[in-house]
Amino acid sequence: MGLTVRTRNEVQFVELMARTRALDNNSWRKPHYYEHLKKLHAQLKETPGLTADDRVSYEKSMNDLEKVMATLSQPKLERPSQISELIQRRRSRVEEQQKLKTPEKLNVSGFSPDLPRSSPGVIQEEYLPERDVSEVLKQHKERQTKLADQMLAMTQNLKQVSVAARDIIIQDNKNLSGVQDVVDKNTAKLEKETSQLEKFNQSSGKCWVWTLIFVVMVIFIVMVVFIRLFPRKR
Repeated sequence: MGLTVRTRNEVQFVELMARTRALDNNSWRKPHYYEHLKKLHAQLKETPGLTADDRVSYEKSMNDLEKVMATLSQPKLERPSQISELIQRRRSRVEEQQKLKTPEKLNVSGFSPDLPRSSPGVIQEEYLPERDVSEVLKQHKERQTKLADQMLAMTQNLKQVSVAARDIIIQDNKNLSGVQDVVDKNTAKLEKETSQLEKFNQSSGKCWVWTLIFVVMVIFIVMVVFIRLFPRKR
């Protein structure tokens, strides 16, 4: 019985199929794995070396996974009891919000609420939403003042930093201008010394030439005089 060698696409398909089956149905990776499996399955269909059993098994695996993904993609229908519960919850929430929005009268216990306000035996106090609005406005004003103070402090700090940076830049420019002046002076001195050195080299070269000429002339005269004074004996 010979060993069947799987191709690279087959190995990837089998491993990815196992991972996809192991994932939970609510996992966000499962649809991505399914799309990649469809691409690999399409490539496997065009592979010539596959056996009939492998093709049938891969096709069956893809069909099973396709059924699972189809059930996941379908919207879940809620039961009538759940729908009624949701409607009841929404109604209760709307009623609570309306109760919070409508002003209520606060009555002190022990006194009749039907008596007029002018009656001395009744202490009634109306809930005025304007107080809450004034408190909210007051809080907003306090926050705005705090933010304004913070912005002012940050602006002052930024101004101080900018002034310090400007002073540093001005000082650096002064130092650079002073250094530039010193460099110009040194350059002028160097050029002057270079010209003097060239002149000295030229003058010294001429002196040596004339000195050599003078020495040669003296030697020649001395030789002539020596030959005249001491002639060669025959």
